[in-house]
Amino acid sequence: MGKRALSLILAALMLLPLASCGGSGGTEETTTDAPADSAAAEPEYGEPVEELRGIYIATVCNIDFPSGRGLDAESLRRELDSIIDTTLSVGCNAIYFQVRGEADAMYASEIFPVSEYLTGSSGGALPDGFDPLSYLVGSAHARGVAVHAWINPLRVTSGGSAGAPKTADMLPEGSPARTSPELTATYAGNIYFNAGEPDARQLVADGVREVVENYDVDGVLFDDYFYPYPVAGEEFDDAESFAKYGGGEEISDWRRENINKMVELCYKTVKSADPDCVFGIAPGGIWQNDDGENGGSATSGFETYDSVYCDPPAWVRGGYVDYVAPQIYWHFGHDHAPFAVIADWWCALLDGTGVGFCISHAAYKYGTDEWRFAEAVGEMTEQIRYARELCSFDGSIFYGYSAIKNDADGVAREIADACREPIIYSEPVSGEGFVEITSPEPDSVIDGETVKIRGKSSPGVPVTCNGAPVCRKRGGDFTVTVRLSPGKNTFIFRSGGAKVRLVLNRPEAKQRS
Repeated sequence: MGKRALSLILAALMLLPLASCGGSGGTEETTTDAPADSAAAEPEYGEPVEELRGIYIATVCNIDFPSGRGLDAESLRRELDSIIDTTLSVGCNAIYFQVRGEADAMYASEIFPVSEYLTGSSGGALPDGFDPLSYLVGSAHARGVAVHAWINPLRVTSGGSAGAPKTADMLPEGSPARTSPELTATYAGNIYFNAGEPDARQLVADGVREVVENYDVDGVLFDDYFYPYPVAGEEFDDAESFAKYGGGEEISDWRRENINKMVELCYKTVKSADPDCVFGIAPGGIWQNDDGENGGSATSGFETYDSVYCDPPAWVRGGYVDYVAPQIYWHFGHDHAPFAVIADWWCALLDGTGVGFCISHAAYKYGTDEWRFAEAVGEMTEQIRYARELCSFDGSIFYGYSAIKNDADGVAREIADACREPIIYSEPVSGEGFVEITSPEPDSVIDGETVKIRGKSSPGVPVTCNGAPVCRKRGGDFTVTVRLSPGKNTFIFRSGGAKVRLVLNRPEAKQRS
């Protein structure tokens, strides 16, 4: 699969989070209902593209590659060939290769030192002059497999602690984090590039440019590490930067905007270096838990908005990301973060935006106690099946290479069975707005706090309910679960220029005598 195919690819009833479509009374009394029996114009479809199927290859701490430090060139070559073999054996067509996990490089860089996970020593040279990224790109492309450069943009060190902190003098002599300590900040014993410093954001972008200009990669992907994951009792030491650049903002808003600026800068850098190279991000699965007003998902898990200051809706609105690949690392039956609820939320967010939607799946949980129970049997099969019905879905990326290679609890067989045949998507790119509610009937009396509203729409035109995006199937069908307040509840569905108003009634609560 070449860059053109990848850039084009990124060009079951669904449930929205409870309350995301809710509303009592309503303010759109002048809305004219669309005829219930109206029909949608046939949409136009874009160029057919192949489903993306990727595997993450982690290099930090030698998780997946290389198997040990200080290996010779021939051993490294064999391991990379094996990675390509495994990728093809399960029907995948892309490798996400971690080229920088800690301000280091798994390639020949003039900015970052060669990774110690490759050489075995801080600041060493490429072993026998062997460049893993160059070899992987050439060999994978020759076998029809795309290669994306996976980058952790801000982490400089890992493994430190407050009791045994990593310090700048432990870094290689040429490391930019050592030569320019003013661009870094410390947290919980580790060092990070400080996104609040404009020159730090530029350094990240310069590193991206170096990769895209020097290697024929199909894309660049950032993972979910922006500001560090919170540690109780620790404070990120960016107070000086905040004093210089904060401008009276709340620090959380300022930090999110720093990440937004870095993402935008890197997107523009990628496009200026190679317009066909795609830029994506794999954020944590939960943006925000729904509080009734923020538009978040109906979950109660770890949210990234106020923890690592990650705001994908802003990237989508700004138009500076080609696709997102949220890490939906929970199973269908999870109490706090069910897979379907989160997948639906992302599908609704991205519907009609032109930003691609891939799902990062937790293959690594196969072979663990967490997924060794009846409810999770066949979990990967069901996740892939479910995702393929979502209107925005473009493909899957699997994290847990060793689990796939070793077929832990049958995960490789599940992926291979699901990916046995190519799947081609022809995405609707236009069409006349159309929306029809099929149930419940208008003016129904619903004796309950929630109800499912089912409807149909034109596949090429997104639908909203009281302003909130609706998750839809590929054919345009949708189901929205909404909350009802006692009395009259009005819901306005829109698709392009079409509107439908649905009024539902919930009996007033009876007072006890």
